Amino acid sequence: MWQWSRADAPVDAQEQIKEYQSVIAELDALIARKGFGVTVTVNDNGKKVLAARVRSEYQKELADLQAGGLHSTSRHLQPWLALCTMVFSVLALAWSALGVVYQKRLGRKAMESRAILLATFQKGRKLLPPYMVIMVVLLFGGAIPMLVYEIMPILRHSNYSKGDMKIMLLLSGVALFLLYSGVKVLWDVWKASRTPLVNEPIEVMGQSVTRAQVPELWAFVDRVVSHTGAGTPDAIVVGLNEGFFVTEHPVKLRNGDLLPKGRVLYLPLPYMAFMSAAEVAAVIGHELGHFIGEDTLYSQHFSPIYSATVNHIVAVAGGADHEESWLDVLRRPATLFGEMFLDSFHEAVSYWSRQRELAADAVGAKVTHPIAVASSLLRITALEPHVSLALHENWDQGRAVEGGVLAHVRRLVQAHGMVDPSEHLQNRQSHPTDSHPELAVRLEALGQSATPALIARAMDPRPGTLLQELGLEAASEEAGPVSPHAAAPDVTSALQQELSGAAASARAEKIEELSGMVQDAREPKAIFDRTTKMFVMVLFFTLVLFAIGIAVQFTGNPKADTRWIGLGLCALGLGGIVWLVYLRKRKMHPALVIEQKGLRLFDSPELLAWEAIDDFDFTETSHMFIIKLSLDRQVTPPDLKVSKLRASFNKRSHELTVNLIGFDGKRAQQVAQDMMGAWRAHYAVQELVRMGVHAP
Repeated sequence: MWQWSRADAPVDAQEQIKEYQSVIAELDALIARKGFGVTVTVNDNGKKVLAARVRSEYQKELADLQAGGLHSTSRHLQPWLALCTMVFSVLALAWSALGVVYQKRLGRKAMESRAILLATFQKGRKLLPPYMVIMVVLLFGGAIPMLVYEIMPILRHSNYSKGDMKIMLLLSGVALFLLYSGVKVLWDVWKASRTPLVNEPIEVMGQSVTRAQVPELWAFVDRVVSHTGAGTPDAIVVGLNEGFFVTEHPVKLRNGDLLPKGRVLYLPLPYMAFMSAAEVAAVIGHELGHFIGEDTLYSQHFSPIYSATVNHIVAVAGGADHEESWLDVLRRPATLFGEMFLDSFHEAVSYWSRQRELAADAVGAKVTHPIAVASSLLRITALEPHVSLALHENWDQGRAVEGGVLAHVRRLVQAHGMVDPSEHLQNRQSHPTDSHPELAVRLEALGQSATPALIARAMDPRPGTLLQELGLEAASEEAGPVSPHAAAPDVTSALQQELSGAAASARAEKIEELSGMVQDAREPKAIFDRTTKMFVMVLFFTLVLFAIGIAVQFTGNPKADTRWIGLGLCALGLGGIVWLVYLRKRKMHPALVIEQKGLRLFDSPELLAWEAIDDFDFTETSHMFIIKLSLDRQVTPPDLKVSKLRASFNKRSHELTVNLIGFDGKRAQQVAQDMMGAWRAHYAVQELVRMGVHAP
């Protein structure tokens, strides 16, 4: 609107020519009567200009208009450019309002069923890329004519100044860059839309067991299947480090094997070792219940289209490697709408995820009894902390803890007892592809509550013999006597070897990384103030002061006050000498020394240990590098005995500030990196010691 108000109204070219010719004729007549020195008033302020000069300007305008030149063309274009900006802006506003209304409608419709959720999300996903592209086109379409409009008045100048040229080049460059960015967004979105939907496999650590290997386990699952009406899983994977789950996503084992396409049931042995057959059957019934309602197929289809939607939003934002810039202001409305699109389906996705889990619990109850489902949920909750700790310690040590994970879990339970599940009723069970409702919600849906009897069962520390009965574990001191139905192969041994191998590899990588940190920070690094530039500058001014002072002293009038001025200048020169000595002394001693155990500031005998520093803050300003160290409240700062210009301590914030002279850019960054590297190295040493490794 502002540009429209500044634009000249479009006029008929022939009428404008006649008007200019009439004005020129009047000026010719005036000059003929009164001579070339005559002046005329040219604006409301009463400013007078030579008539001959005004006539010359009108002749230029007339010639340009008759030739269809730059002046007339630019004036004619300005209203249209302003109109384009307004039209594109209004269209962008209307387009965004339409999109918000439509996505809200899709979100409400998705609440009707999972099938409708999938269909509406797929529909919205297909519409989202062109919608965002149109939004970007409208925004850039408004910005480009707005910039070109501002170039038009500069083009009409008869003589360009350097400032005019700079402004014109800047605006032209920005307009061209906007055009380039708009085309790039279109290209990125087109590439993203051409990317095929890929359902990446889930990587799982475990062993795929066949009917021939563990017939008892498959027979047990078959009995559960017969009560659910679901199809038999195509593969069963047993492992140590996950929870119960079922999926139709592609599954890749840690050893590199890709399981055949189909339904995969994962069974965690550490939990099964403490659960009864009824409890495990209830959990398997729950997982197989997802097959009845095509739940896993829904997840399999939903994940790739969700990922594709995110890719389109990233493309509009500038790509995965995009760095923030002012152009994000123009892209932001489009990307914001993409984020709002995902948010509009969040409620529906969460709702149906909750419903499908509760429906699967009902299937588990059908296999056994609601009490068995409730008992299994509480039992898993009571075991989870011990299983997590055993896995962590096995993984951390990089080798099997005595007896492996299963034996370690049994020892932890025997030593500490079960965790009270009533304290964790708001917990959600972990799952690699979906989220579960809170434990309290699931119990309520089953018509059960955390009764004393259920809690007592969940906290019973006695392990079961189900793993042996299903042929998954050989007899041992911890596992107890083998069941007469148990098979010979010990699956747990193979699983433990796989886990130990992966843990050993991860441990070796971690040790190498930590050792590298320690090695890099092994040698102390002394940081000196960089005072050379300041020294030269002070020296120059000191010499100038002495020279002027001496000149005034010997050439001034003895009776006048000029000699006092000379003495004053010499005194200032002496002050400069003192400052030079100070700078020289300051450069001879390090401002700080970065050591492996802490910082030594200004030759202080006290070392500021890394444990005493809670946080760092680095600031560059006017060749000064300011380091702020937030200290632990229990720590007394070292007595530095330097001026506040070099270091100061704020008691209220418990913050120590150190000022380094002459550090900026890469030098300041290097100091910050050295400090952070030494700080990390200190804690790397502690971690290596904790891991039982000698630090280099």
